[in-house]
Amino acid sequence: MISNLSKILLTALSLLIFVTCTKKKEAIIPNTYVNFSIRLDDPQFTDLNAIGNSVIITSVYAGRSSAGYDYNGIIVYRFSEDEFYAFDRTCPFNIDKSIAVTIENTSDPIAECPECGSEYVLPSLAFPTEKGPSRVPLKQYNTNFDGVTISVYN
Repeated sequence: MISNLSKILLTALSLLIFVTCTKKKEAIIPNTYVNFSIRLDDPQFTDLNAIGNSVIITSVYAGRSSAGYDYNGIIVYRFSEDEFYAFDRTCPFNIDKSIAVTIENTSDPIAECPECGSEYVLPSLAFPTEKGPSRVPLKQYNTNFDGVTISVYN
């Protein structure tokens, strides 16, 4: 009886160690203060006048409150006539490296991590595709649109 119990405990312990050691660290991006507004009539944001376009906002725009986690910046994406999404640019696959995702051009709906190759589909709330190792979406921030001004905050 003791030998069967020992075998079960040893097997369970082995499985636990295997699962713990082989799993890559993937986490939700920690909260960071975000609070800024952009106007669609501002020439630097004209790309947002078209549905499906995006812009990258960094600390150059409004200081720390527009920088996102670890100062990687924020993507603002126009989903529809009156709906905008805002996502932190930090890839959640390995946040210890703090890699910012990139966008090929303003009309590209995919953000890609240059380090791990994960792709995030902006119109689908930045959920990752099957291409890369990430299974966690980009961190999303709240947005409000009054017809001219987009507010991004948490």
